[in-house]
Amino acid sequence: MLTLPKRFRVPQAFRHPRFLLLPATSAQAVVEFVAMLRERERLHQLFRPDDVWPSAQFSLSQHEGDLEWQRSEFLAKRSFAYGLWSPDREPQFWGGVYLYPSVLPEVAVELFFWKVAEASLTDAELEAELRVWLGKVWHWPEPCLPGRALPWAEWPGVTYPW
Repeated sequence: MLTLPKRFRVPQAFRHPRFLLLPATSAQAVVEFVAMLRERERLHQLFRPDDVWPSAQFSLSQHEGDLEWQRSEFLAKRSFAYGLWSPDREPQFWGGVYLYPSVLPEVAVELFFWKVAEASLTDAELEAELRVWLGKVWHWPEPCLPGRALPWAEWPGVTYPW
């Protein structure tokens, strides 16, 4: 379970000069689904090694169900999914950011993210900014990034909610 300070207000947006994070909603279903299909091969290592998500048979209706689940988790403060958008006046969808509780007591939060190839920032730049935001706003100064900062071969836990 994620530990949040008392009276913590979950951020409804993170506006950065180079990107925008907004809570995942069903309104982004189609644009995210199209982006996910384009980036499908890169997403296969996002949540666990040798994952096949999203599979070749993954459908828009399955994705809409995932977004509904993510929204219910967000409202219950169990996990948090954000859409990653360009900072433009008319934002373009760039990817997703996920904050999940860990099964490991020493890990405050697991951070996962993905972005489309055409996003104008690197994975390292995005990761650095997310780390700062998580430390300052969420009070999680040491997020764990399974599969990134910690190779899957060294990850002793199981990712949420699987």
